[in-house]
Amino acid sequence: MSESRGTTGWEAPSEPAGPGPGVQFAPYGDRLVAYILDGIIIGVFVIVATVIAAIVLGTGLSGTRENPTVSPAAAGGFVAIIVVVIVIATAYFPWFWLRGGATPGMKRFRLRVVRDSDGGRITGGAAVLRFIGMWVSSAVFYLGFAWILFDARRRGWHDLIAGTVVVKDV
Repeated sequence: MSESRGTTGWEAPSEPAGPGPGVQFAPYGDRLVAYILDGIIIGVFVIVATVIAAIVLGTGLSGTRENPTVSPAAAGGFVAIIVVVIVIATAYFPWFWLRGGATPGMKRFRLRVVRDSDGGRITGGAAVLRFIGMWVSSAVFYLGFAWILFDARRRGWHDLIAGTVVVKDV
């Protein structure tokens, strides 16, 4: 007996349905490149601030080569610059997420962070939680970021912690 079977071609799995009309879950590559761009922006700022701090500290040196001393004003300026660098580097992500849902790197790809529950703007608490979650996501060999590859809504641990999702406006 011969059995007649209909032949069907292989079909690529469908993209997960977006959370709303005109919006899709952010593509993996766009998220990665946006994160790298933001890292470059922060890195350039830190390098410039470090050079300025070194100049401030260097201009306050006196004494001999064997026994250099630093003026209190130069030491204070150096500490102030370091504090500013830490504050800005720490506030970078939450500040931009609150001011429109996207960092400069994310804006390049039309990505934004929204509440997972209803797609609305995130709160200050969620922005801080998401930032802390980014540290958690990276602490274990970046597994929290890799989780994006397995989650149907493309959420990393930091998104799960803060109740957020990254979307792309199409």
